[in-house]
Amino acid sequence: MTTGKFSRRSALGAGFSSLLLPHVAWPQESERQVEGGIGGTGIVGVVTELGDLVVSGNRVQTDSSTEFSDAFGRLAASDIRLGDSLTVEADGPADALRARRVHVTTPLVGRVYTASTPDRRMTVNGVDVLLPPGLPLPEVGTRVAVSGLWRGASVVASRISPARRELDVVSGDVARAGSRVTIGTVTARGRGVAGLVSGGFARAVGLFAPDQGVIRASELATARFIGAAGPLAWLSIEGYLTPAPRAPGYRIAGLGHSFERTLDLRLYADARVLFNGRYTGRFAAQSAVILPEAEAQRRQLLRQIANG
Repeated sequence: MTTGKFSRRSALGAGFSSLLLPHVAWPQESERQVEGGIGGTGIVGVVTELGDLVVSGNRVQTDSSTEFSDAFGRLAASDIRLGDSLTVEADGPADALRARRVHVTTPLVGRVYTASTPDRRMTVNGVDVLLPPGLPLPEVGTRVAVSGLWRGASVVASRISPARRELDVVSGDVARAGSRVTIGTVTARGRGVAGLVSGGFARAVGLFAPDQGVIRASELATARFIGAAGPLAWLSIEGYLTPAPRAPGYRIAGLGHSFERTLDLRLYADARVLFNGRYTGRFAAQSAVILPEAEAQRRQLLRQIANG
């Protein structure tokens, strides 16, 4: 892997070199840098500042035309909270991104079935959820919405909030093994599930059956990005890598989009990482920053990147 120059759009400046953990840029098949104003920007990550939203090291403005939503429908701008895991579709130049759509993409909504104070873990819809320091551990039986990032078979939570509907939700990568279809690690059945594509993104809304470990979908979404800001030209993604059967051998857990095959991602296999780069039907990541697991340090670094 070779180190190269970062574009402004990558949100990484040379001035951050003493603050960043290891970072790198990769040469791509095309040397053309896609800069602001040419196509939309897709952002996935945890919101670390409100007002102008800071998500994955991007400062994003919102206005009266911005659409806010979650798995159950429309939200108001005031409903967005620190720690929410967001999918943002924005347009405009890198230093003046404007959100056209802000979607709270909760990996899980459901009942807490187990909770362990010493381990700071709980299970929701059969999925192991890790709560970092500072997040309160809900009581067993509570219905919650879990914001955060998939990491392997678990979700690293960033915010726990009361569920606003009685329906359950699972969002994440699709995998198929024979007739069995999973979203994240949860077996999915019901309307439209048979047509899901392995490696893609899906969100199932329905009822989770704990005795079977199955979510029975009454509603299914198969696109993380819906074109609210036009065709995507750039992605900025915070997440953890997970093994994939095809080159380059990794995907970002829960994203539902594949990397460019020429990338070498082994350095980042065990870390929380911010990736930036062109989107050409695959994610042609051009830069990567390993993020601290500690929330305060991570928030400080992402703020500096956003202000860079």
